[in-house]
Amino acid sequence: MNLFVAELKKETRKFRNAEKRKQANFMKKQARQAKVKREDKSMLRKEEMHWTDASKYAEQYYGETYRATTGLDNDWD
Repeated sequence: MNLFVAELKKETRKFRNAEKRKQANFMKKQARQAKVKREDKSMLRKEEMHWTDASKYAEQYYGETYRATTGLDNDWD
């Protein structure tokens, strides 16, 4: 009977250790992912990723087309 109990304890210990390792690996992975998300957000705060002035954007990227189009806007008055 003691041999059975000893084997059962051994198997239980193996199972618990395996579960602890799985949990530790999972927590490490979660911590890495959270760190990456924080770094991504901090990068967005440092560099503006959007234009705040539409006319400057249009002038820089569309130039002649922008000027020709806005030139016609005044004809409606």
